[in-house]
Amino acid sequence: MNSSRHLFFTSGYKATSMGEIAGHSSVAVGTLYNYFKSKGEIMLAITNEDATDLFVPVSSSEMDALSVEDLIWQFTDKLIGFISAYPRELVKELIGVFWDEGQENLSNGLTSLDIRIMSQITQMLRILKESGRVKEETDPEIVALALYGMATTAVMWYSVDSERTLEETQETIAAMIGHFCRGILPDGGS
Repeated sequence: MNSSRHLFFTSGYKATSMGEIAGHSSVAVGTLYNYFKSKGEIMLAITNEDATDLFVPVSSSEMDALSVEDLIWQFTDKLIGFISAYPRELVKELIGVFWDEGQENLSNGLTSLDIRIMSQITQMLRILKESGRVKEETDPEIVALALYGMATTAVMWYSVDSERTLEETQETIAAMIGHFCRGILPDGGS
């Protein structure tokens, strides 16, 4: 996986072959295929390993101490940190993988990761709703989908616009979260 990470990060996903990964790893190609059926499986293993910090539950003391907006931002900031660890061109390439034929396993795996991330946000919102910190009519799943959609759209913008900095992307996401939260919080809530 270290060799794959290095090659994906330096050469790109599409330009890296299983043969190159095997050679860089000093193993036979057949041996590599005993562990991974495709480079998509390797990329998924890497992203799943990198995403572990996203799934650390928010502690009850953090939940009580932070405003709803800060809780959402804290999670979103972890998501941005996860994505920004990848070279911009690799992020752009992986976004494009969803439309590439023959990459169904990687696309499905990345979608599964998206679903796990949205589930984490949904769970946090359910807890906030149960404690009365968001409006009663708030649907945690819909709100999680909207928040995740905003964040991923900003990240896509970052990946395709070489002039756009990560800091500008973070500022955009923070502003979107702020505007969004004013719509789900009870009057005077935080």
